[in-house]
Amino acid sequence: MTATVMVDEATVRASALPVAVAELAECPFSALADDDLLEVLRLAERARRQLEALDHVLIAELEARNLAGRYVLRGSKQLLSGLLTLSPAESSTRVRHARELGPRTSLTGERLPPLLPAAAAARAAGSITARQAEVIIQAMARLRSAQLPIEQQADAETFLVEQAHRFDAGTLTGIARRLLDTLDPDGRLAEERSQQRRRFLSCVPNGDGMHRLTADLDTETAALAMTVLHALAVPKPSANGDHDERTAGQRMHDAFRSVLKLALRAGELPASGGVPATVLITMTAEQFRTGTGLATTSHGQKLSVGQALRLADQAAIAWIVHNSKGGVVDYGTTRRVASDKQTLALIARDQGCCFPGCTDPPEWTERHHIIPWREGGPTDLGNLCLLCDHHHDRIDTGGWQITMRDGVPWFIPPAWLDPEQRPQRNLRP
Repeated sequence: MTATVMVDEATVRASALPVAVAELAECPFSALADDDLLEVLRLAERARRQLEALDHVLIAELEARNLAGRYVLRGSKQLLSGLLTLSPAESSTRVRHARELGPRTSLTGERLPPLLPAAAAARAAGSITARQAEVIIQAMARLRSAQLPIEQQADAETFLVEQAHRFDAGTLTGIARRLLDTLDPDGRLAEERSQQRRRFLSCVPNGDGMHRLTADLDTETAALAMTVLHALAVPKPSANGDHDERTAGQRMHDAFRSVLKLALRAGELPASGGVPATVLITMTAEQFRTGTGLATTSHGQKLSVGQALRLADQAAIAWIVHNSKGGVVDYGTTRRVASDKQTLALIARDQGCCFPGCTDPPEWTERHHIIPWREGGPTDLGNLCLLCDHHHDRIDTGGWQITMRDGVPWFIPPAWLDPEQRPQRNLRP
């Protein structure tokens, strides 16, 4: 009878949660004083964290019953993914946190405390976030692998939980690293081996034409990435001379694209499928003629024809034009790319991006056809100039025009920027 009452009580209480949240959301918050509004926000956040910690108890019970095996699934991660429509990464994180912070059961059925009792108590009280808990879990895993005394591990966990009450997850990560370096100075090599096992990168479509890049970089790769990307992500003036309107994240995205284009232009990528690494672009004859519609890469990505043709102005590109029946009516290769000797001459002449005011060096520039090659523009010095990735993408849409005077590229600004449209050039020292 008691068990039935408890089961009914758990179901009733769980059913009441959505109702309580909906009722709270309907409250007239606009009538609250500032302090009261902040207090409601704090209480709601605490409840959110406590609900997340409830997962630890539920998942621990789910694993104790081996429900995944009963339903012929590979494990609790797969069960959660299907039951709650979670991504594999999210379900994996929840199961891992439950194993560290949830109750345990011995082989004899005895109830045991969590592996990290201090962190588990803080999560149950709603005083630390899941991300802070992740920092603590990772730090304690390293201390366990170092086989430090149990008392020292417990002190370290208590210290990190105390710091989590004061600092966010980013700051806590730095505190944890300094603690680990103090308690386990010989653990650096083990950490490097662990990083090599856990290194990971994926790029998957998210359904709206964009792609989600996810990565766990080892320390060396992260150092290289941050050095190169930050150097390329510095703000650049817009076409009209105003400040760079891109966000920091957009600048990092564009810097990453510049790195990929540089690798493609270098011509040193290994062969793929028996031919040099190539971006294969397919479009119809009508799309090629009008410059409209969507082209397709060999990896299935959709690009506007305008994007595809700008990309085809660079290295290692093959384009195929087919008719309505699928037959190939024309194709092109990398022949349209400037030769090595032409590129050296361009570097000697332009000395980098030749857009007025730009200081990007030659290494980060692209060979730009002044008269587009799809319109018959020749690949010779009189029709080429060096532009950085930022200005190469925007030169055709910003209203600027390029003209050659005495073998040197000059830029004619749009009338709204300079009514007299006086030609400008990059005046490098």
